[in-house]
Formats: sequence, C-alpha cells, structure tokens
Amino acid sequence: MYSQQTVELKGSWIGALLWLVVTVLSAGLLQLYWMPVIWRVSILSMMGFTVAFLFFRVIYQEVKQQIGIENSDVFLFKKECLIPLEFVRANGIQLIAKMHRENKILDVVWPAYKVIYRDSVSRDDYQRLRSFAAQQILLRRSEEAKKRYS
Repeated sequence: MYSQQTVELKGSWIGALLWLVVTVLSAGLLQLYWMPVIWRVSILSMMGFTVAFLFFRVIYQEVKQQIGIENSDVFLFKKECLIPLEFVRANGIQLIAKMHRENKILDVVWPAYKVIYRDSVSRDDYQRLRSFAAQQILLRRSEEAKKRYS
C-alpha cells in the first residue's frame, strides 16, 4: 500500500525545452518554403511571442499543483479541486496520467492528460510515483485481460 503526503509540482525545464525545440524546428521548416516577407515576419514574431509566453507560463506557473497518493488512487490538487488520475505511461523521464473530469462526453471526445516530468518533483518522490504508476498500469492490464478471457 502506498501512503504519501502531497507533493508540489514545479515547472519543468524538460517540458519547456521540448516546446522550444518544436517551435524552432517549425520556424526552420517555414524558412524552407517560399512565402512573402511580411507573412514570414508576422508568423515568426507571433511564434516568438507564443514561445516566450509558454516558456514563462511553464516555468513560473501561478497555479500551484500538488499530487498525492492515497492507498490505490492518485489525485491532482489544483485550484482547490480534487482530480483523479489514472497513469497510462511511465518511464525514467516522464509520467503520463489521464485526468478524469466530471463531463464524461468531453473525456471521450477530448481527453485531458497530465505529464509529470522527472524534474517537477524531487528524485525520491518521482521514484515513488513511478513505482505506483507501474503498479497501477500492470493492475489495470491484468484486470482487462481477465475480463477479455473470462
């Protein structure tokens, strides 16, 4: 059984650098194709402002988020709301969890995911979360296999 205090999630440099690389590569691809100079300048300036905004938003998040484990469930505490999480991927760099919302139709059409990078929490907390995520993923797969073959 897992029992843990809530852990505050910090802004992630990995996530910010990932978005930065994607944006720079997109800008480079735009340079390969012909377009009028005014379009190129306006698109690149808008991309620059967007990257700067996202970079500062990720690093200096105003909304502090916390994640906690209670027995067999994981919850995200965000703006005084309790959002249940279900891990779908776990590796050494990131944990990906599906956030369950109250609107089930919206969950089917546009699911929400929370990515927890390893630099968002301390090393021990990340190992504990990764261990719990692996256990949750394996349990869910075994339950799905039992339903399928029974």
